[in-house]
Amino acid sequence: MRADSIKINKVFSAGGDVHYVLPHFQREYAWEKENWQMLLKDIFGIYDVYDDQKPPEHFMGALVVINDGTRNGTVPVFRLVDGQQRLTTISLFLHALAQLVQESDPRLYKRIQRVLINEDEPDILYYKLLPTKKYGDQDSYLAILREQPVPANVDSKIPLAYAYFYKELGSRLQQKQFDPNRLFIVVMNCLQVVFIDLNHSERPYEIFESLNYKGKTLTQADLVRNYIAMKLPEQQQTGVFERYWSPIEAMLQERRTVGRSGLGELTAFLRHYMAYHSTVLCNEEHVYSRFRDRGEGLDAEGFVAEIAILKRFAGYYNRMLRPDQEPDQAIRQKLHRLNVLEISTAYPFLLFAYDALDEGKISRADFLEGLTLLENYLVRRILVRETTSYLNKMFPTLAKDVDVNRFSDTLRQALLTKNYPTDVRLRQSVETVKLYSSSGRPRLTFILETINRHLSEGTGAYTLLDGQATIEHIMPQKPSDDWKLTLGENLMQDYELLHTLGNLTLVTQEWNSALSNAAYAEKQAKLRQHGLLLNKHYFASSPAVWNGDSIRQRAAYLVDHILAIWPSLGEVQEPKGWQERPKTLTILGETFVVKSWRDVAHQTAECVVQVTDNFESAIADVSAYFKQDKFEGTCRQLSNGWWMYVNLSSDSVKRICDTLLESAGIPEDEFELELW
Repeated sequence: MRADSIKINKVFSAGGDVHYVLPHFQREYAWEKENWQMLLKDIFGIYDVYDDQKPPEHFMGALVVINDGTRNGTVPVFRLVDGQQRLTTISLFLHALAQLVQESDPRLYKRIQRVLINEDEPDILYYKLLPTKKYGDQDSYLAILREQPVPANVDSKIPLAYAYFYKELGSRLQQKQFDPNRLFIVVMNCLQVVFIDLNHSERPYEIFESLNYKGKTLTQADLVRNYIAMKLPEQQQTGVFERYWSPIEAMLQERRTVGRSGLGELTAFLRHYMAYHSTVLCNEEHVYSRFRDRGEGLDAEGFVAEIAILKRFAGYYNRMLRPDQEPDQAIRQKLHRLNVLEISTAYPFLLFAYDALDEGKISRADFLEGLTLLENYLVRRILVRETTSYLNKMFPTLAKDVDVNRFSDTLRQALLTKNYPTDVRLRQSVETVKLYSSSGRPRLTFILETINRHLSEGTGAYTLLDGQATIEHIMPQKPSDDWKLTLGENLMQDYELLHTLGNLTLVTQEWNSALSNAAYAEKQAKLRQHGLLLNKHYFASSPAVWNGDSIRQRAAYLVDHILAIWPSLGEVQEPKGWQERPKTLTILGETFVVKSWRDVAHQTAECVVQVTDNFESAIADVSAYFKQDKFEGTCRQLSNGWWMYVNLSSDSVKRICDTLLESAGIPEDEFELELW
């Protein structure tokens, strides 16, 4: 290894020929506006104090390269192991400056061109820097340097970086804030890097991992890509990356996220793929480690075969994320429905099912029935407001309980043993469980739309809203004086059912605004005439007064249709539920011993105190249970001085905890209750 401090001028061979290529393990161009702003600020900071006699120095970090000899007889070629973000950005900055002075200063324009291109060289050697092909980086960069339109539908950040520099430099140039020649000299002579030249006996991929992993600048998918390059013999890298890995990255882009996990698509896929193999959903920070552990047990031939399989499974995953990519219309429709239910927890099992279908181990009919069973299972769990933490553990192991020779039957039987909600439990829960929330609205809309469609069964058609569906509270969230008078002394009790299924329906935004907190008689008259059978049928003969009893009656009516649409999969014993005695409560990774439901309510509220800046806002939807003065009944004081009323049933505790978790932004899978 040889390390020297050199100027940007020398990096670009002082106007002579040089060519930098990026190895396959390099990530895409990832710098954002804040990085461009910082570079611009640094450059003009140097410009303001520049002295010809003693030019200031500004260190930009390291460029790690491998000398790959020469091409075409004379052009030195370097593989750029680390530093591509800086080098690409400097190149875009210089090209923007060149474009701005092309007509006013053609001599400076040519000087800058000699920095960016090798004038007499053919094809790709013509350009001193060649970015990766990921997200259209290479096509975008070449189009910009060729002064051509950037290709449509690229997801590269390179055009954005170039546009930023062109706009900022153009504005300053128009206001005569700098001299272009002087600025060019500052960039070329004052910006410096440590140029680290590795020899071929060293392990550049491990150096790349060490340089980046400690700062956590890379995603787990980036580290997996690096490992693949490290594991493969050099002569196999190009073929494997072009045939397998590049198509995977084209399908599953890290810039797009999966579900509420917030993980990039490729990292999420690798996590679920490893769960499919190991039956354990690993922590997101351990995806690379688990992939590496799997790879270490394979020789070069076996590892290439593994990457080929990975590409096949990435195709399944792409269809699961984007059902429009699924060629089978019936499967496509069922995947669309499952996606609304946020099916990502089931992806390890769906990878198993897709592979079994692809290998001919199960039939298309079996696969479709499997998707129907999963929808049934998930909808019923949503309606009883079960958390997702259990599913993260259950779905990776589900395939072990399924026989591909009896796929549908064994899947049905397996789901019945996985805390499957019974009809009795469903009826009881729907009366009292809060289903309305900002994160749960799409699922609730899906359930209500499905009920509406079911009401038209056998007619050959069904009604649709003429605009985007919104959730309407029949008893309004902010009761008017008329509502308060109607409900009287039962106001507090009835409002516990505000966000339950019986009080919710579907209308357009226009209707939602019009109905708002209008009196029930007015709402009833309008809903009787509404286009959706969901509203028209029920409110044609609904009670004259809307209160807690009315809400429970409508919940029972809706459950009748829910059980017809998603009937029980079979006989099952009622699993332990919130009616049991609590044992431990785990929130955000910390476990507490709880001896009563009062402990659960108190500890959950205390956690909200610790993680929120605005406690009063966090408790807004359950404010009746909190006061800054002591309650007359059983209550407990929180660390912030507030008092919480805790003489509550288990159902009330569950509802209050659900509300607090959502308000505080605590994910469902970070709240886990162990029962006796």
